[in-house]
Amino acid sequence: MISIPKLNRIDFLVLIVIVIIGLVHLPFPFDGDQAFFRLGALEMHQGKVLYRDFWDVKQPGIFYFYFLAGTLFGFNEIGIHVFELIYMVFFSIILLLTLKSYFQHRIIASLVPLLTVGVYYIVSGAWHLTQVEALVGFPLFLCLWLTYQSLKYQGKQRFFLLLLSGLFGGIVLIFKLIFLLILLSFWLTILIHSVLIKRQNFLKVFIEISLPIFIGIIFPLLVVVSYFAWFNSISILYETFFLYPPRIVANSAFDQSNFISAIQWFLGGFYPLVLLAIVAVNVSLRKSKNILTLLLVVWCVFALGVIFLQSAAFWEYHYLLLFVPLGILATKGLDILWQPLKELRSPIITIALIFLLFLPLSYPLTRKSVILVRNNFALAEDTRLKYQSSFRAKYPLLRSEAEFISQPVSISGDIYVAGDPSIYYFSSRTQATSLRGWALEYFLPEQWPKLLEQLDLSKPPYIFIDDIQGAVIKENFPKMLEFIQQRYRILRQNSNGIWYIINLTGKSSTTRTLESSSFTFRY
Repeated sequence: MISIPKLNRIDFLVLIVIVIIGLVHLPFPFDGDQAFFRLGALEMHQGKVLYRDFWDVKQPGIFYFYFLAGTLFGFNEIGIHVFELIYMVFFSIILLLTLKSYFQHRIIASLVPLLTVGVYYIVSGAWHLTQVEALVGFPLFLCLWLTYQSLKYQGKQRFFLLLLSGLFGGIVLIFKLIFLLILLSFWLTILIHSVLIKRQNFLKVFIEISLPIFIGIIFPLLVVVSYFAWFNSISILYETFFLYPPRIVANSAFDQSNFISAIQWFLGGFYPLVLLAIVAVNVSLRKSKNILTLLLVVWCVFALGVIFLQSAAFWEYHYLLLFVPLGILATKGLDILWQPLKELRSPIITIALIFLLFLPLSYPLTRKSVILVRNNFALAEDTRLKYQSSFRAKYPLLRSEAEFISQPVSISGDIYVAGDPSIYYFSSRTQATSLRGWALEYFLPEQWPKLLEQLDLSKPPYIFIDDIQGAVIKENFPKMLEFIQQRYRILRQNSNGIWYIINLTGKSSTTRTLESSSFTFRY
């Protein structure tokens, strides 16, 4: 049905380079987001139900990824990053197998994983690795490629290709529902192409395209919904997916500093790809009207639209939605320029021009590699911490906070951290409440009293509140601080925040209830 070429020697060499680049990142530290995803996945591994027993506003795809990674390789930095590397190497193989015919020069076609997956690793720090926007590039590409291939076939073959396209589209939605805009842009593009260019009947082609896509996309969504229905969690699933996100966006203000820093990070890391992609769009789209190029451009345009719809955040990692289409288009631009470059008088000039173009990307990879070598490849625990501290200066401080409650005399039990979830990771403890302590600035008004009720019921022996989240609590729900001061006493206080220990003397929290306190809760 579809002729897929085999890998050649250059392809295997490129894959080896991808593996080496990925290995440099295996000991990378968790940032707060990654520590939080790991915490949720670990609690799922222990039998808890997402959203019911561990709540976050994100769709479940990212937690499933971490759950699978942790189950197979361990719920730690190495385990999560090993699974991501396997995932990205497999993605690289798919790119090599599916895009051979898109490029004129075989040697350039072999470079597409370097300009996509390779660049992703090179520009990413601890905050960017294993984020939703990075992981979703794989199923998004498969959805796009299958959509593109469907234009070449009719009947059952086209139905099957679009069915698979919808299936991978459904997987994309499990990661983030707003990505539906990107998926719709793919499917609308081939619909418009079929009607305007191929002059096919609109109603007939609309049914031919939409029916298999709908069947494909609904299957993974039904699996997820059925799982939550089994645990009687449909109502909270509905609230989390459809009610909370628009309210959170409405209650959040545009952050100009985030916007500027994200743009700077994106352009600083991706501008070589952007320049080459412009060449590809100008030649491949304007002159040859290549439909695959058009789909990649549509991906970029609608991905930017999705990023701007999330204006309440504008985080750097949101721009990782672009690393796949930009990388493919950049490879196409290099493919177009390859013949003129070869015709230059000296091959040294060609090599020098390519080297200068990609010189900015060589620095972060060289720096990461040098730090890894200096720390004996981060094989031992102490050298690994030194390596991780080079990329996240707070790591030793977070570890020291966790060690403080990990002494033999410490009270056992789940804790609550209003701050970086890395403390859970280092202390080998889980969260005492279902509502999180991370990113409290996005809490809705009714969630605060629910959190306080959960703290009263679970009675964590230790509560940690860092300075940033402490200010958020003081501004949005000062009753929580009053509650903690009534039931807990300060155990330790430093520049990071305050550790509270449950007060077991006098009137214990086991005999006091919210009804007997001065707090009144309304839902």
